[in-house]
Amino acid sequence: MQHTPSFLKRVTYLSLSLLFSLSLPSLSPSLPPSLQAWLTEIHEYAQQDVVLMLLGNKADATHERVVKREEGEKLAKEFAVPFMETSAKSGLNVELAFTAVARELKHRSLKEPDEPTFQLEDYVNKEMKSAGCCRT
Repeated sequence: MQHTPSFLKRVTYLSLSLLFSLSLPSLSPSLPPSLQAWLTEIHEYAQQDVVLMLLGNKADATHERVVKREEGEKLAKEFAVPFMETSAKSGLNVELAFTAVARELKHRSLKEPDEPTFQLEDYVNKEMKSAGCCRT
């Protein structure tokens, strides 16, 4: 039997973005049931310093919308992760999502021990407000 190196047994993630559709017709008017399970597993098994963000996609499909913004915000608050709505089609908040995670990762790699931590959620909220809620 071949020995598996320990570094292959555990996958290390620097960041995770959980993306779910806001407009899945097969869903009841709520979040996908697996989303809460994924967040629970990530909190249990991922490294403590993983950067996590919850993204509700297809924000442009307003007439097909099934999941309310408040539901995403509530789940994000429950798991203490930032939340934003995005649209791959229009580009809404896509760049902001990547930039926010990249800034968090950069800050962590350059941070001095006594320096305050970068506040990912505060950054996202500030940027969304300064852009009038949405960025393309």
